[in-house]
Amino acid sequence: MMKLDMLPILSGASDELHFDFSFLPEKDGLIATVYSDVDFSDEIVVTGYVKNMAGYMVLSAEVRVPYNTMCARCAEPVSGVLEISFEKDIATSDDVSEDNDDYVIIEDKKLDVLLPVEEQIMLEMPSKTLCKEDCRGLCCKCGKNLNEGDCSCEKHEVDPRLAILKTLLK
Repeated sequence: MMKLDMLPILSGASDELHFDFSFLPEKDGLIATVYSDVDFSDEIVVTGYVKNMAGYMVLSAEVRVPYNTMCARCAEPVSGVLEISFEKDIATSDDVSEDNDDYVIIEDKKLDVLLPVEEQIMLEMPSKTLCKEDCRGLCCKCGKNLNEGDCSCEKHEVDPRLAILKTLLK
């Protein structure tokens, strides 16, 4: 966990604290559980700052998430990097309820930066990834990757339930 000591800001000694860290999502952690088909083998890099603007505190972060997964249509390997920038308001547990999702809560003069970062990754990670925007996928009959060319399967097949209607045309 990345906990930032907020004492310099809370005491008024500083108006801004910078942070820079990287981490691998835990194998049994929330990100790995939600995105079980995505490999986060490279470190996620987080940089940012906390700024106090006359009692109003804000967390600003930039996150770089490299990932490997499979194309949702053709099952080919896909690598990508998700770039995220976000800001969250900060409050103390005296100011707001800990159930309030609008704020990152300072507890024991420390701010857990990892929690809002993981939350933002889960909000912005694509639900499905394609190798290319116009991926044609796999043939539902023979399984051939249609991006490599057409297969020899029959393209137009009449639904057997509607085949009787074809006799009306005769």
